[in-house]
Parts: sequence; C-alpha cells; structure tokens
Amino acid sequence: MIGRTAQWGVSVLVGCLVGALLAGGAMWVWHRPGHHPSDLHTMLHDAVPLDSQEQQRLDADETAFLAQRAAIEDRLRAANGKLADAIVKDPSWSPEVEAATREVERAAADLQRATLVHLFEMRAGLKPEHRAAYDHELVEALRRSSR
Repeated sequence: MIGRTAQWGVSVLVGCLVGALLAGGAMWVWHRPGHHPSDLHTMLHDAVPLDSQEQQRLDADETAFLAQRAAIEDRLRAANGKLADAIVKDPSWSPEVEAATREVERAAADLQRATLVHLFEMRAGLKPEHRAAYDHELVEALRRSSR
C-alpha cells in the first residue's frame, strides 16, 4: 500500500507532466508549421498601411522566422518526449526528470526569444512613421494575452 506522502508526490508529478504536455501542445497548436499569420499580423495590416517594399520585407522575415520556429518546436517536442520517458523510468523528481525539464524550459525560452527578435525585426522593416502604430498593436496584443 502506498502512503499518503508517496501518493501526493506521484499526484504532483503527474500534474506537472500533464501541465508541461498541455503547455507544449498549446505552443505547438499556436506555432505549428503552416499556422497562418497571428492576430498581431492582422492587426498590423489593419493599423498600418504597408507599401509594397514593407510588405516584401515582412514576407521575407516571416518566411525565415517560420523555418526557425519549426526547428525550435521540434526541439520542444523532443524535450517533452524526453521528459515523459524520464518520468516513466522514475516517477519522482530525479536527476533525469530535472535535466529533461531544463531542456523543455530552454526550448520554450528559445521560442519566446526568437518570437520577440522576429517582432523587433518586423518593426525595423517599417517606415518610421508606421512604427508607433505597430508598437501600439504589439503592446496591446501582449496585454490581452496576459489577462
């Protein structure tokens, strides 16, 4: 018979795994290959009258970013798989679970960082007179997602 402390520990561990898998799944759905422009892109086009030069630059930036994002998402999925394997091997906070968790965290942080770099690259491709509207839409999108 498993004691209360052991049951609680296993419950916490399973909860963490489920949370990590859900977070990874949500990131994959939102940033999956072939995912079309986000609300920010739509808002940008609505708020800023892009000329053809700006549009070409943004399209090129977007193409490059999609490839980078796909590679990071592959790492994130692999890291989540390693985390699951580590938990199956030893359902406790083991060194293997710790290492796999750190891999998940690194991949998620890399995705966040790459996304922000991409957003600032997009901004740099705009005419100076369009940047204030872009900044406003970016800040509003971040605020909406934080609620």
